[in-house]
Amino acid sequence: MKVENTGEYHKKNVENSYKKIVEKKEKLSRRRLAIFLIVIVLMIFSGINMLSAAFYMKAENINKHFIFIGMFFILYIFLGNIKKISKGKISYKILSNRKLNAFIFLFSIIVLTGMFIGGHLGLPFIPETNGAYGWIRIKGVSIQPAEIFKCSFVINMANCLAKAEDRDLSEKDVIINSFLYLFAYGVLILAQKDLGTVIHYCLIWAFMVFMSKIESIKIWIVSIVGSIGAIVMLVIMYVKASHGGSYKIMRVKSYIDGLFFGEYSDDFGYQVKQSVYAFGSGGIIGKGYANGVQKYSYLPEIHTDFIMATFGEEFGIIGMIFILSLIFTLYHLIILTGRECKNYFGKYLAIGIAGQIIIQVIINIFVAVGLLPVFGLPMPFFSYGGSAMITLGISMAIIHNLNLEAA
Repeated sequence: MKVENTGEYHKKNVENSYKKIVEKKEKLSRRRLAIFLIVIVLMIFSGINMLSAAFYMKAENINKHFIFIGMFFILYIFLGNIKKISKGKISYKILSNRKLNAFIFLFSIIVLTGMFIGGHLGLPFIPETNGAYGWIRIKGVSIQPAEIFKCSFVINMANCLAKAEDRDLSEKDVIINSFLYLFAYGVLILAQKDLGTVIHYCLIWAFMVFMSKIESIKIWIVSIVGSIGAIVMLVIMYVKASHGGSYKIMRVKSYIDGLFFGEYSDDFGYQVKQSVYAFGSGGIIGKGYANGVQKYSYLPEIHTDFIMATFGEEFGIIGMIFILSLIFTLYHLIILTGRECKNYFGKYLAIGIAGQIIIQVIINIFVAVGLLPVFGLPMPFFSYGGSAMITLGISMAIIHNLNLEAA
């Protein structure tokens, strides 16, 4: 009798375990599908919006944007299913390999160092663009390494924080070890005079560290102190700008004048002023597709960092709420992916990618409506740019890989 009961008990446990695995697989499958459908909808609106925004600009911009979207999906689908393609031999876990992690870091640092040296030596394929040396241009193809290396940075950070969890390191060690990565990437990108990208790296670092084992009270203290420090710096820069200053300082002055007094300088705040006009004229329901006027060269380079200005003008607040709802849902699903991951590396990898995307979205929107100074960060999924699409494609492929894990 006892043997029979033991056998039944064991059989029941096996059945329950199998049932849980099946349920987990179905859950992950639904999440993969949900993420994919959200991405599809965002890309459809991205294409529709670009057709309107670039209609009165160079036709090649439209063609290239759709090529970039194609590149995104190739990376997303191929790398995202690399585990299936390799029959289980390769998955996201390979990125936690110590030697590969070191190679990713060293390769990124070497390229960024080469960008700095090559730019100052006047190499023709590293031209100066708006005072910065952040691009490699060869035969009409442009690549922005600092943008693509956001993936490298997140991978390095995820490895660093995962090891800290496994070894149960102190909070002090977590901050110091992770900061070394930020310092290495940040200094070299700052040397390229790309302050906006450096700020994005800093915020990704803060987001990932704050999601680690750091106590919440310390996070609040750092956040408050950081906010006060930022306000003090803005005040100092504003006072300094009153007596003249560099282009960036004058842009900060224009931002403060626009935010508090509604006065945008035509020299340093023209883009923001026109962007605010676009959102304001769009109202609740918008002017209707292709009826926006800012694309008629009133807002220069509208297809890049200020792409959402034309969307807000034509689709209104309702359209913006719809797009932002999709993006925040995507963010939520990525965070869920990290929470349910069985290893620390996967957890921090998902957290880093979620932070990378949502921080960039918030900054881009806040800049477009005049709530932040101009950072020069593109809008994920929407802005024109191959490097940004490559970064996004790799990031979403990693998330897809994470959601293929059944245990």
